Amino acid sequence: MARISRIAPKPSFFARSITLTRDVEETLQGFSQDAADFTGRAVGNSAILRALVRYADQQGEQWLRDQVFPLIEQELNAGVVWGSKTK
Repeated sequence: MARISRIAPKPSFFARSITLTRDVEETLQGFSQDAADFTGRAVGNSAILRALVRYADQQGEQWLRDQVFPLIEQELNAGVVWGSKTK
């Protein structure tokens, strides 16, 4: 009898380049180290960012508006702007 493979297919990945301030990079590295301590294996920055995006997506639009969008506004007001203002 043939065995059924239970290995899930790997997701498609898209390479992106991001720009971080030094303090954000240090925070991200801290998250990575804490996650590595928790899981017992190396955890890359991309895995941290993917997990944070998934978490935000699970919280819903109102949570984003209340919790995340004000932080984005702080970033924009701090002068960390890439791209152009929408009309």
